[in-house]
Amino acid sequence: MDRRKFVSIASAATVAMATGLGRGEPAAAAVTDGADAANLKRRWQKLDDAARGWWNGDLQRADEEAIRQDGLPHSLTPTGERSPWSHSPPKTLIFLPFPYSSGGGSVASFPEMYGWDTHFINLGLFAHDRTDIVRWNILDQLSMIERFGKVLNGNRTFYLTRGQPPLLAMSIEKYLSIKKDDDEVAMLAYPLLERSYTGYWNAPAHATPIGLSTCRDGGGKDLRPELASECEAGLDFTPIFGAEISNCVPIHVNCALVRQAQVLAALADRFGWSEKAAHWRNEADARAHRIQQYCWDDSEGCYFEYDYVRRTRLPYYSLNAYWPLWIGIASPAQAKRVADHLHLFDHPYGLTFTDKIYPTIHPEYKALEWAYPESWPQQQIVVGQALQRYGFPEQACTISHRYIANVVTTWEKTGLTWERYDGVVGGHSVPVERDPAQPLHGFSSASAVVVGRIAFS
Repeated sequence: MDRRKFVSIASAATVAMATGLGRGEPAAAAVTDGADAANLKRRWQKLDDAARGWWNGDLQRADEEAIRQDGLPHSLTPTGERSPWSHSPPKTLIFLPFPYSSGGGSVASFPEMYGWDTHFINLGLFAHDRTDIVRWNILDQLSMIERFGKVLNGNRTFYLTRGQPPLLAMSIEKYLSIKKDDDEVAMLAYPLLERSYTGYWNAPAHATPIGLSTCRDGGGKDLRPELASECEAGLDFTPIFGAEISNCVPIHVNCALVRQAQVLAALADRFGWSEKAAHWRNEADARAHRIQQYCWDDSEGCYFEYDYVRRTRLPYYSLNAYWPLWIGIASPAQAKRVADHLHLFDHPYGLTFTDKIYPTIHPEYKALEWAYPESWPQQQIVVGQALQRYGFPEQACTISHRYIANVVTTWEKTGLTWERYDGVVGGHSVPVERDPAQPLHGFSSASAVVVGRIAFS
């Protein structure tokens, strides 16, 4: 069972036909002058205000009552509404102790808590000063590590065999920078982040001979192993790993692990554990060095995925190249060269994940979602913040304007934010891998909040 099977294809298609923009219909005009920018900002502020009101409604529970509902297919809630679990296989929900931000939010797509989605949602929550919800999200994901050794792909039993990119440490770092006195979160976080780092991401199934980590599903029955392992990367599915991700050391996963080691060092410093802090700083530096050694191509001036079995970099340009900038391990010279590649992905309505259409490497699918022309909300955040970090505010503003113009216009026309967009022609109608793009709050509404602030900062 993969994430797409949670949602009724028929109902999604109905929504798309009723509210969608045609694939060839321009969704938003480019921002060309100050008047255009001021008008777009006013329109974006309306969406930002709407998103501010969605956070509470986007919460779900996976407590005892929710688990009882989950055992009854097509059950009704106590208010007579259809259960949010109606699209999911019954008796698969995993308990979480606190309310959590669901992947789809109140539009009902993906009511589970998803691994890396949650960090991007948290960034939107931080922008709206909702640290109360961020704290719940952090504690729920820490509870997953306590029970299962990792933050799961999602809180369903068929996700027990895999995680997702480990971004929880980044949420904890940001949260503790605001709530400096929350010793409870800090004390819970250190041993559990340490456990997931050493006991999952660097255990034999994920360790590689070159000292970087790979993605590998632990034996799920829902997909063939190559696809299930790609799901652990959150990029289901993409051409950039050459059909076998377990032979690769995904850039974004290893960048996240660098940051996790850095956060562990900071937590150790907080508690006065100088030797542990030194260990984690060395671990972070060593992993960052290996990313540079294997993934940086100096002749191209860009980062590429590395196949450690064939000992070669793979020839696919993708927005994963901006993750070393996002976490701050690129040198200024490297950052400049990566930024110079922005034109490969920059289109009138957003950044496409890859620079062009690559041949599909998974025979089950005619098109792949994590590829051209799809513009994914999470990656708009990553690239915008990466460019800001390295002193490219104009480029960050420009790409953010284009993306926000499409998101706002599509929201005005459909009344919805969407899982992904078409960066080339605009709107949300994209080539279908498994299902059409779904209505989505989650990381999509969060991207409107965060990227809008980059666009108008």
